[in-house]
Amino acid sequence: MALQRLLWGSVAAIGLAACTTMDDTVDVPTGQMDGWLADKPASTHHIYAAVLTGGERNRVLNQMRSGLAAFEAGAADIAAASFDDALNRIEAIYADNPKAEKARSNFVPERAKDFKGESYERAMAFYYRGLIYLSQGDYENARAVFQGGQLQDAFAEDQRYQSDFAILDVLSGWASQCEGNDVLAREFYNRATKARPGIHIPGQNDRVLAIADMGLSPIKYGEGAYGEYLTYAESDPVPESGVNFVADGVVYPAAFGEDIYWQATTRGGRQVEAILANKAQFKDVTAGVAIASLHLADFALEVASWEAWDDHHDDDHDDDDDADEALAWAAGFALVGIGSMLMSEATTPEADTRYWDNLPAHIDYASLPPGAYPTEVVFRDSSGAVIGTETPRIWNTGTGACSLAYIKSRRAADIPTMAPNARLSR
Repeated sequence: MALQRLLWGSVAAIGLAACTTMDDTVDVPTGQMDGWLADKPASTHHIYAAVLTGGERNRVLNQMRSGLAAFEAGAADIAAASFDDALNRIEAIYADNPKAEKARSNFVPERAKDFKGESYERAMAFYYRGLIYLSQGDYENARAVFQGGQLQDAFAEDQRYQSDFAILDVLSGWASQCEGNDVLAREFYNRATKARPGIHIPGQNDRVLAIADMGLSPIKYGEGAYGEYLTYAESDPVPESGVNFVADGVVYPAAFGEDIYWQATTRGGRQVEAILANKAQFKDVTAGVAIASLHLADFALEVASWEAWDDHHDDDHDDDDDADEALAWAAGFALVGIGSMLMSEATTPEADTRYWDNLPAHIDYASLPPGAYPTEVVFRDSSGAVIGTETPRIWNTGTGACSLAYIKSRRAADIPTMAPNARLSR
């Protein structure tokens, strides 16, 4: 009976341990945090604080979130540093890194890995870094970065959707056009048109690019028995479905550029999903072995108890070792069962549902003639009714051959300190 109580007590303890929650946020001394935030826009302080408190595994995600907020706030150099840090980590090769080997283990949850984002998130990091280069008149680097985003978009299993982030080719063509390379510009514009027939191509004489990020980002969640399949949902309905830019009283309707939800959901099956499916199968098998072994151990204990009673009441002691043999079998089954249950509980096939939450739902844009600097942005709903107006929060007129105006319909800094699902918990 003592062994039986120990056996099922161990099972209960394993179940209790599986329900624990771990908070892996980092404590940062006040002086260090104050120094880190000193040059950051005040509206972004809570997000930039998460770059330090969120730890290394969330650093790329938090740099993306804070970099976008800094860009919208007009702090181009701060935003550039954030995106450079994120992109350097995204492009790092982890194949021979011990962290990668650990992360591939059945016993390390996806969320324990260093976040590098899905292909659409990585492409959007390149998109924003390219916009910063455009705003600074650095067209060569802007083009290179936009094409880096296309490379990230190419990592799709479904061949129909490889490198179809057409806005990045339009922007590459725009950078070439502003640089004075019309041949290269036409090449990129043709690629964009091939990927998405009818996409707006800037006029040869246009020199002002106006971009509007519209709505809220896609949401990630896990499906399957253990949440092992990464799935996406659109955010709440976005009322702002269209936008016009107004310059010197002239209205320039923006064209549709990119649907971020579409980009998120047309990646095809990710390689990691096969790994997670194997993890889920491994978890089921080990759980089955654990249950069967524990029941056998319980049965062996009953046999041992019966044999002990029989030996006690039997004058013939030829089989006195039967109870000990049954106890040995019970102990063996118990060890196998508890070990299998430990492996099953330690196996974590859940998909990584952290996501970049201040991304837009879609990107709209317009190209304007020289000197047509937008001073008003008009947002419209699906019926064409005006739902609000704004002033471009980013615009430049004196750097390089072209100008850039940028607006975001939802403030990039209006997000929580911690990214969705960023805490490591079981």
